[in-house]
Amino acid sequence: MKRIRIPGVIDLLISSDRSEIESLAQDPKLDRWYSDRSVPINSRILGQVLDALQIGGKRFPTVSAKDAPGRAEAQEALWTRLSAMAPAYSAGPDDLSDLAAFVRGDVPADQVGLQVGLMVQRVVGRLFNPEFNATQESWNAAVVLDAAPRSVNPLHLAGLTSTKNDDDAKVLLAGMVAGDLAAVHAIGIAVHNLVSGVNLMQQLYADPSNRSALSPEAVSGRCVVAPATVLRQPTAPDSAGTEQFDIGTLVALKLQNANLQTRDADMAFMRKSWSRCPAEQWVPALLEGIWRRACQA
Repeated sequence: MKRIRIPGVIDLLISSDRSEIESLAQDPKLDRWYSDRSVPINSRILGQVLDALQIGGKRFPTVSAKDAPGRAEAQEALWTRLSAMAPAYSAGPDDLSDLAAFVRGDVPADQVGLQVGLMVQRVVGRLFNPEFNATQESWNAAVVLDAAPRSVNPLHLAGLTSTKNDDDAKVLLAGMVAGDLAAVHAIGIAVHNLVSGVNLMQQLYADPSNRSALSPEAVSGRCVVAPATVLRQPTAPDSAGTEQFDIGTLVALKLQNANLQTRDADMAFMRKSWSRCPAEQWVPALLEGIWRRACQA
């Protein structure tokens, strides 16, 4: 664990270690209320993140507190729905043929950067709206929205403010999924992790030996990309290992770095915590299906 602390200025606790993150994620005093704004740079970071991840003052589920009204019920309902769909995606349905073609390298080079984003966004969007049609505009909105809360570098964030572009991006995406904030997060932010995973899969497919040697499950495990960072804040003073944190401390869990050390869906999706990703079964199944479809061809 690393702590950056200047009393009255900044107080950050940063962990990229798997065991530390697992312990911190289980600590009942670490939550997403984010109510303490007494430390100036911490407050600036939280303001930037929360302003980006809300619409009309309503936070996205990914930054809502454990006991926020309706959060747990909505999370469980979405988990149940997506998990029920997972086996069908794992089988490699026709809907994944475009992504399989990308993995095989059949998409023209001049279209690759845009096309994979659109293809993934379309698949994700149709989980929430069967008529969802990804466009250049919707993908550009996802790029804008993803960039807004991405960094927790206090020196970077200190000079940033929310922009009209951020707001326009959220409004556009929300309009495509009937205002469902979980869906906006999926098509605007989480979609980028999936795009990264599909790019990794294309690299694996480029080696012909992998096509027979690696099972879809093994490929999926290698291609799950975790969120870069999630933030927590204590609701009361406490300790974690040898590090002491206070109510004003901001705790940054670097999931992507930890997952790169030992790839494991438990870490990537925070499966063992109250904030587990509702797509923790669906995403691996999707990646399995893309690989199956690519190899069948």
